[in-house]
Amino acid sequence: MAAIPVPRFDVFYRHAELSRLLADYAAACPGLLRLESIGKSHEGRDIWLVVLTNPDTGADVDKPAFWVDGNIHAAELTASTACLYWLHQLVTGYEAGDAKVRQLLDTRTVYLCPRLNPDGAELALADRPRHIRSSTRPYPYAEEPVDGLTVEDVDGDGRILYMRVPDPHGPWKKHADEPRLMVAREPGEFGGEYYRLIPEGTLKHFDGVRISANRDVEGLDLNRNFPAYWRQEFEQIGAGPYPASEPEVRAMVDFLVRHPNVGAAVSFHTHSGVILRPMGTQSDDDMTPEDLWIYKRLSDLGARLTGYPAISTFHDFKYHPKEVITGTQDWVYEHLGALFWTVEIGPRTRKPASPTTSGSSGTATTRPRTT
Repeated sequence: MAAIPVPRFDVFYRHAELSRLLADYAAACPGLLRLESIGKSHEGRDIWLVVLTNPDTGADVDKPAFWVDGNIHAAELTASTACLYWLHQLVTGYEAGDAKVRQLLDTRTVYLCPRLNPDGAELALADRPRHIRSSTRPYPYAEEPVDGLTVEDVDGDGRILYMRVPDPHGPWKKHADEPRLMVAREPGEFGGEYYRLIPEGTLKHFDGVRISANRDVEGLDLNRNFPAYWRQEFEQIGAGPYPASEPEVRAMVDFLVRHPNVGAAVSFHTHSGVILRPMGTQSDDDMTPEDLWIYKRLSDLGARLTGYPAISTFHDFKYHPKEVITGTQDWVYEHLGALFWTVEIGPRTRKPASPTTSGSSGTATTRPRTT
């Protein structure tokens, strides 16, 4: 039997490398792990799913199950790394005889999708990357912009940076202690050295005065394409032409509908450093009280284990007070009846309760237990 692979946690895997790594896990643990593709992306890449359970104690579909996914947004690559960490902890823990891991995989199933959006991740990891929200499919229009600034890696160094241009009317100034850092100019502030910030990119038909950055041609947000509370483009940017129109979302939706044994789920993102709980479209007062109680209890446990605050999406995570955010959580909770959390990986506000140290990447990192 092949040795269990050790993933690196100091790099982000491209699709071919990730595919080989997952295949190596399947070869090393055929009695514990099964690898399958739940669909193809817009560009035809496999969307891999790892099925983790002990088949000797029953089939995966006959056990209560937990769904884990990451990297639905293109550049949120750390979400994929978090899924690989889960995978490695469970596999090595089971082989080492960890009682909690064995109890979990003997009686439950874990469905783990480390990269739900392989096309977007591949573009984010390209030699000349571009930042997009999700899918690489052009939407809502396929035409290239005829003028304006298109943000892209012009010099091919793998980075998209900003330049600062002196402008007496500019909204930015140098930080007093660190001149390389730009900070906002105060209202009513005059007499200083001010700048405009312009992203790296290609400018077409410049009129000598105004520079406006174009929206990405790839305007989809896969996390707005789920069936629950789907709204049209003018109300929810990036939602797509109709619910589950995108193959990546449809692959997840089809799988979960066909697996009613899934009772809870976690989706990894990298926006801020919080644990988000439903609902995204309605207040706590509109939730079933028993659901709200269990959500708060388990969310508080997650906060203690990770160091992330656990908050309500509706009450505490709106981009704008009048904006309602929907996505995976509302569909999984309200339509499938499963518990769901979004974990936004980012800076912690306090130390986790019971950290463990993993040095498998060659660099020591402190992470919470996942079992």
